[in-house]
Amino acid sequence: MVKEKIYALASFFSGCGGFDYGFHQAGFKILLANDLWGDAAKSFRLNYPEVPVLEKAIQDISEEELKNIVGGRKIDILIGGPPCQCFTRLNNNHLIKLSEQKKEDARRVLSQEYINKVRLLQPKIVLMENVKDLLVRKNQDGKLYREIIEKAFSEIGYKLYYKIVSMDNYGVPQKRKRVIFLATNVKKLIEKLDKNPDFGFPKESKKVVSVREALSKIKEGEQLRNHTFTENDKDALIRIQNVPPGGYYEHLPEHLKIKKIRNGKEVIVKRYGSYYRRLHPDQPSVTITDNDIIHPLKDRYLSNREKAILHSFPKKYHFFGTTGSVSQQIANAVPPKFSVRLAHKVFKMLEVCV
Repeated sequence: MVKEKIYALASFFSGCGGFDYGFHQAGFKILLANDLWGDAAKSFRLNYPEVPVLEKAIQDISEEELKNIVGGRKIDILIGGPPCQCFTRLNNNHLIKLSEQKKEDARRVLSQEYINKVRLLQPKIVLMENVKDLLVRKNQDGKLYREIIEKAFSEIGYKLYYKIVSMDNYGVPQKRKRVIFLATNVKKLIEKLDKNPDFGFPKESKKVVSVREALSKIKEGEQLRNHTFTENDKDALIRIQNVPPGGYYEHLPEHLKIKKIRNGKEVIVKRYGSYYRRLHPDQPSVTITDNDIIHPLKDRYLSNREKAILHSFPKKYHFFGTTGSVSQQIANAVPPKFSVRLAHKVFKMLEVCV
């Protein structure tokens, strides 16, 4: 979309660039990006070669370094997604272990480092994406991280708003729920958001995109990067063949479930819901994680390119790294199609800030 004014953006915890994609498409000028993970930083550079990428921990980026890169230009919007693994329900056992050992997971303080960059750059609008469970997680002193984040923003003059969004409601072929935090220090925008908080978030789409529709973008036999398939052994293949559409391990015939001896008796091993998960062709995908996911119609796991398509990345988007690395980069990313919608909404908010 062509705009008369070009707004400037800074990106932290940028990963492979999913969050940045929509803003780049909408004509925002990305002045800098940041990620500590080398593979993700390389993927970002491949897709946005004109953007300087600081490949280091966010806490190691100095104020002087920021000023040198920005070059005196005013940052209008700051975006990022601090690592979320420590907040997710899949990590409950890890959280308990850390609590028992009286240790604070270092990743939890990264949101504070992010807010410190907000203090230094003073953007009009700040966006922060994370898993929705962050809203209910507490630190070892019993304080909600949501309230800690809200207080930290308030202390530097920003008011915080947030909304839980499900990506399948925004044209992404994936059921993925995330919380989007929006903060601003602009009085006119605060007044508008106080009256109508939904003004800060994109409208939901009426069209739901199915797995079948999304994967149809890849033609049979098409040669694409990151489109190789895992070779399964005989036992795994038999299990894959017996998982119904939309089902997983628990839907296997009893004789194919894994068994072990407990107290001298043979018992069936219980498994979590993503184990041997097959997608349903006529529904959006389950949340894309680093786990293997079975193709809806074929007896094999999805390729990374298919995962990327279900994450709404363009078919030609570049990823750097091993199969496992690319899978994790995709899983960590904000779906690009959602970021496009969000970027259009941000432009409208920035018009209010004038």
